[in-house]
Parts: sequence; C-alpha cells; structure tokens
Amino acid sequence: MVSNAFFKSSLNRINSIVQNTMNLHSKELILFSLRDFFSKDDFYRFNTDPYGYPKVVDVTDLPLEAGIGDDATTRVCIQEAFRQEADFYPAIIVKTGAFNSVPISMNRETGTIQWDNLIFQDGYGNIKTYRTPSYFIFAGAWEGTISIDVLARDMRTKDDLMDLISLYFVDVGFNELVKEGLIVLNVSTSGVSETDDRNSKLFKDTVNLKIRTEWARNINISTVVEVINFAVEFGQVPDGIPAANLTINAEQTLVEILANL
Repeated sequence: MVSNAFFKSSLNRINSIVQNTMNLHSKELILFSLRDFFSKDDFYRFNTDPYGYPKVVDVTDLPLEAGIGDDATTRVCIQEAFRQEADFYPAIIVKTGAFNSVPISMNRETGTIQWDNLIFQDGYGNIKTYRTPSYFIFAGAWEGTISIDVLARDMRTKDDLMDLISLYFVDVGFNELVKEGLIVLNVSTSGVSETDDRNSKLFKDTVNLKIRTEWARNINISTVVEVINFAVEFGQVPDGIPAANLTINAEQTLVEILANL
C-alpha cells in the first residue's frame, strides 16, 4: 500500500521522531486504501488520471458501461474533503475529525530502552554476544475519528457503497491497516439524508471510523552516553600459540554472523 504520507519537515529528524500518524498519515492511509480497494472492482471501478487523481471526464457521449473493464472514466470518485467540490457521483469523501492524546503509560514509556546485539569474536573463533542499549524510547497514542461521506443519486448505489466500505474496515482491510500503524476501533454509520440536486435527488450517508494510532521518539543513546565499556572474558584458551594479547580482532553484527552460518 502506497500513500503520500512522508516527513517533509526536518523537525522530525532533529527531535528523533520516528512515528507520528495522527492526522496526515491516517487520512491518506484511509483514502489510498479505499482507492486500492475499489480499483479492483468491476462495477464501482476507481480509475485515476496520470496525476493520481480520480479520472473524471465528460460522460456526455460515453456509453453507460464506460469504465467497466476499461479506464475510460472512473466509476466512483474517491477524494479528500475540501480539495474541490464533488460534482461526480457516486462520490466517496474522506475527512478527519477530532483527535485526543491517549498516553499508554503515566510516564510516556520513559525509561524503555531498545536493545541491540553486539557480537565479539577472538582469534580462536570464540564468540560472545552482548546486549547493548541503543535507544531511549518515548511513546504514546492518538485516538480520533475519520468520516467517510457517501453521495449517490440513487439509494441502491448509496447502500451498496456503505456496505462495502463498512465491511472493508471491519474485516477485509483491517490487518493491512494494522501493519501500517492504524487500528480501527469501531465502525458506525449515520442516518441518510436527501437533498435536491438540479433535476434529481442526492442521497448522502456517512461511515464513521474511530481509530487509534501511535507516536514514538527514539533518542539515540550515543547522544546521551559518551562511552559504554565492555569487559569480554572468553575463559580457558586452547593449547598452542595464543592469539595476540587475546584482543578482540573482529566485531560483527548478528546479521553478519547468521549470514556466515
């Protein structure tokens, strides 16, 4: 799954922020998930223009089946709110709501340490593995809402899209979203509304997602602790010519040792 959510600001690097998926990432992850989901459909097929936006074209002379099995036009418009007024239906509009900070511990995980493995090898091939502190971890969570408006000119289409979207976030795409750092805690729907749209009716309903994401900072210990000394004792050495001063002559990562097995 690919989205446009990436760090532009250097403040994330300066402050060792490795994860902060409150607003931007959550909204774009939901948006791109829906686009990917409906791009596989035959009837409600989502097609994009060369710039990645919904392929909305003048359908005056197009047949009713345009977009089914081809990329002549998108069959459903999926976009974020406020980019432009939706004038292609059916439309799926994604927008964020309010978020709250939810600490996962009273001290924001202060004192939690990320450990790495440091491997020493002497001249005889004896190997010792030591755990060394790598990062101080600070972490917390966000809980908030994202709403997905569904607009259609007939009730059947509106109901169909509402069912598909709801089940996607309840089950079909649930695990994939968890892997991306977002968990859907609850899915609910609002009541349908009806408005006049030129010479026809426009029906609107909303899928409400209650979500939870996390933030994390990894403070490199090397920026706090100047030196960490290790005393490595290999015990009895074999008979014969000893290794020079029994000094450590190789330092390998765990990945390198496993690669040599």
